[in-house]
Amino acid sequence: RPRATSCAEAAAAYLPPRSFSIPTRAAAPRLCTDGGDVKGEEDWRDVRARLVAMEQLEQADPDAPPGLSSPVVSGAPVYETPLIERGSVILGGTQQEFGFALRQQYFHKSVMLLLQHDDAFTRGIILNRPSAMELDGWRVWFGGDVAEGGLFHGNGRAGGTREIVCLHSLTSDAATRLSMPVIRGVQYTTLEGAQALVASGEAERSSFWLFVGYAGWAPKQLQGEVERDSWYLAAADSEVLLRELLRQGTDLPPPSAGVGAAGDGLQTWEGLMRAIGKGEEADRTRGNLEDRMLAEWVRQHLVPRPALAEPARAEGGDGEALAGRVLCSGRGTDTYTLESQFLHKSLLLLLHETEQGLAVAAVLNRPTANVVQFNLPDRPRRAIGFGGEARVRGGSLDVDGNGLLWLHTRGEALGGTPVGECGVWRIKSSDAAARIKDGDASLSDFLLLSGVVGWERADLEARLARGELEQVASPALLWPQIWALGEVSPGGEAGSAGAGSVEAAPVELSDGTAIWYAALQQGAGGGGEGFGASLGAVPPSALADEALQVWLHFFAGHPMPEAAAE
Repeated sequence: RPRATSCAEAAAAYLPPRSFSIPTRAAAPRLCTDGGDVKGEEDWRDVRARLVAMEQLEQADPDAPPGLSSPVVSGAPVYETPLIERGSVILGGTQQEFGFALRQQYFHKSVMLLLQHDDAFTRGIILNRPSAMELDGWRVWFGGDVAEGGLFHGNGRAGGTREIVCLHSLTSDAATRLSMPVIRGVQYTTLEGAQALVASGEAERSSFWLFVGYAGWAPKQLQGEVERDSWYLAAADSEVLLRELLRQGTDLPPPSAGVGAAGDGLQTWEGLMRAIGKGEEADRTRGNLEDRMLAEWVRQHLVPRPALAEPARAEGGDGEALAGRVLCSGRGTDTYTLESQFLHKSLLLLLHETEQGLAVAAVLNRPTANVVQFNLPDRPRRAIGFGGEARVRGGSLDVDGNGLLWLHTRGEALGGTPVGECGVWRIKSSDAAARIKDGDASLSDFLLLSGVVGWERADLEARLARGELEQVASPALLWPQIWALGEVSPGGEAGSAGAGSVEAAPVELSDGTAIWYAALQQGAGGGGEGFGASLGAVPPSALADEALQVWLHFFAGHPMPEAAAE
């Protein structure tokens, strides 16, 4: 089944396993499956709610301001609970070492209502992401990344399955027949069900809140995430949830006003955190990188963006060979702020185009803390560059058993296979090692890259046409600077590391952005009187720059930026 994947899981694909401890909890989360009589659930829920409300009232600060910041809201309790069950409210956690800054920003400080929880599947919707979009006259909330039909992809790139949930508090027999219960006083129906109830006069349009998409978890997955502090478990009265939905919807101008107002939902999350006694954590994390990345996600995905016209065919689009072309990320694009941050201010070498039309490229300016070291008297070492998220296997492109691509610029003197006409050659690692041992080459002659990036040729041409990527006019001028990124100090005493062994070692690393600026200076996009004449024309991209630095820390072993560490 489709499911929501946290950034921590994504990071595990690139990071070595780390040991960690799980804090001791007073009560471990327990699974409660759906089933049984709904009225019975209401009875024991009410008893539990009254007990918690009484305890909270006894402990409440008499000077605390009224409202959602209070443990009890107008007699409606909100409290932390150890139970995972249908109707639970889960609040996005903030204690993870690797949170939602770099991917899936919509989960950051989200307020999730579980609609289904059983042995087969768990499904929930995000309650605090109102968009500036409308569907059949209803404001649309972003419910999750599964089955949202491409509605929130932006740039008119919609498609796929779309699942719509309409929350309401109607109690009529007609509404009950068309709905599924969640908690006492809250049910949901389909869009067709809501339309039918409105058409029959059983309901007003304002009786419904419309959510597109959902988040899903495999069996026991959510429990594991809770144990890793990815979520806080809570229970809330229907009055709290419905009032918050009403406030979020009415605080924003209607989508029909055309002002593009969407909500990040942070106020709702903070209020509920205070209600379960975690206000200090809400204060500590206010305004952090994750908050700012969420705001950017809202801007890019919850506000309608005009559909892009079909881009004109870019240079080389009529069958011209791609191999050897060097690209850099566009000077004004925001494409690489929220995802694939390694492409922000990057340079890429197009290595190959497959028979199926897949363009294979490698990032050139992202050195990592991993190094290759040779067991020779001077113990030469070379930093490995991050070439992309995709791994090449089976000897394709002369990649070695460690997944490394070896490149050089010494032409036929070292041999191998030329990559187009850009002056770069690729060579098998065994041939490179032999030339180093024979003294015909040094390790510094080679650029070592791990991983590649792949685009369909049509997608690559569209990115070029949209300015997300630009062609570098004279890449040969950049080779000395790019090759210098792999320089590290010589190793220590000869040890057990064999020829061409890969290890991690502390090295002084560059983020590679200076070379991106150099590419612009010498005329990215075709040269001539173009953009390269003035660096002052480069638009500010502080958020993307900060996200890149955090990416480099987690995925390339760079030191954590001071601002992010704080």
